[in-house]
Amino acid sequence: MGNELNDNAAIHIPPPLFFFACLGIGLLLEYFIPIHLVSISLIPRVIIGGTFILASIYFALSGFVVLIKNRTPFDTSKSTIKIVQDGAFRFSRNPLYLSLLLLLFGISVSIVSLWLFFSIPILYILFLFKAVKPEENYLTQKFGDEYLNYSSKVRRWI
Repeated sequence: MGNELNDNAAIHIPPPLFFFACLGIGLLLEYFIPIHLVSISLIPRVIIGGTFILASIYFALSGFVVLIKNRTPFDTSKSTIKIVQDGAFRFSRNPLYLSLLLLLFGISVSIVSLWLFFSIPILYILFLFKAVKPEENYLTQKFGDEYLNYSSKVRRWI
């Protein structure tokens, strides 16, 4: 019974908070210290940024729908029930985190924010070391060969 309490990836900060922190800090820096080294007209910004935002929405919706269908929680503080390999999980082992990276990129292009653009690698590093690697360790310990087989077929990001 004591093991059930520790049956999770031991991620202490919910990963979406990293996204909102990077977005918020980037927007604040953009407001108070704008950097206007790049000028892109409206149409290319909307097309490029919108494409990444739509890709983000696909990965997020597909990831959530598949997790819900498989009755597997997306909350990192809860126990993973099974390895999900459908939907966006066919292309990425971390489609929900990937969706937030794509969303941040799409927003940065749409509003031409170098501050937001510079926050993308920070968000990537936070996700990698504070969420993805602990989850991978947890899933390897819990599911063993099943997870290792899945991870050998599907890339971490895309």
